[in-house]
Amino acid sequence: MKYIRQCLATFPGLLILILSPTVEARDLSGENRGSSGLFGSDEILSITLKTDLRLLLKHKRDDEYQEGEITVSGVDYPIRLKARGNYRRENCSFPPITLNFSKTEFEDRSYNQLKKLKLVNACKMQTSYEQYILREYIIYRTFNIMTDKSFKVRLLKIDYVDSKEKMKTVTRYGFVIEDQHMMAKRLDGVIIKKTGIRDQSTSRAHIVMLSIFHFMIGNTDWQVPRLHNLKLLKLNEIAETAPYVIPYDFDYTGMVDASYAIPSPILGIETLRERLYWGKCYSEQDLSIAINKFLEKKDAIYELYQDFDLFDKGSLKSSIDYLDSFYKIIEDEKKWKHYFVNNCRKN
Repeated sequence: MKYIRQCLATFPGLLILILSPTVEARDLSGENRGSSGLFGSDEILSITLKTDLRLLLKHKRDDEYQEGEITVSGVDYPIRLKARGNYRRENCSFPPITLNFSKTEFEDRSYNQLKKLKLVNACKMQTSYEQYILREYIIYRTFNIMTDKSFKVRLLKIDYVDSKEKMKTVTRYGFVIEDQHMMAKRLDGVIIKKTGIRDQSTSRAHIVMLSIFHFMIGNTDWQVPRLHNLKLLKLNEIAETAPYVIPYDFDYTGMVDASYAIPSPILGIETLRERLYWGKCYSEQDLSIAINKFLEKKDAIYELYQDFDLFDKGSLKSSIDYLDSFYKIIEDEKKWKHYFVNNCRKN
């Protein structure tokens, strides 16, 4: 008994492992932790979302919930929902939605960990806008390939039903994003709210890889000190002292290439398809290590895009062409040094 107490004092996490009934089924490396439930599958989930749609659209600028109902696997559940987002709430005819499950009891108990989820849906009902959503969804999946320190997503086929029967039922694809606290729990960490942290103060290998990832997808709409479109994750491991930067919100990227996405004049680029490295300056060794990771994942990334059946021909060609141009850069040392060394952000 004395020996056990000494072990628990030295390794406090051991108590959690002893008491956890599911520990044997979990991969403690973090690769598959939290793989059950809504985000444990890449299959399309068909749902029905029923609410007063006219009321939702009329009050899309208000930060108030309204009652609704979600149908999953033939079972109806009460939920609350509201419009969300800054730009999209103001400019979209159908804004993204926050789904609140705090009072919902699911038959599938693995879903009961859900509290609030961001639903990303088409800004407008035209087919082209649905393709934007699918392109953004695949960007999340691409980052999942690069690292487990990322937000999981689940693709949905949604029937939007007006509870007042004054609007026709519309079916569109959308996706939900893993809640930040669910993500932190899956990775055994906590979310840090503090702003003002410099890029170089975060996990070095991760931020270098992330900077190149943003370059790959044509994204300049992010900033570490302000936590703009980023979350900070601090792992509970003693050896992991620096936080990880976790990105989200990829609609303003060259890969999505949305018609409404216009680059800021201060960037000096005409379209978001024109790549601009928005990362800080790092050593050539750090950059080479990150680039090699992209080269190692190349086949898996291309396979993800080529096997995605919901892309129309235009989306697939646009995406593959954009990937091709990225890999032509990182496979040529002179070219990637031009972007990542000669034109990195020093301030």
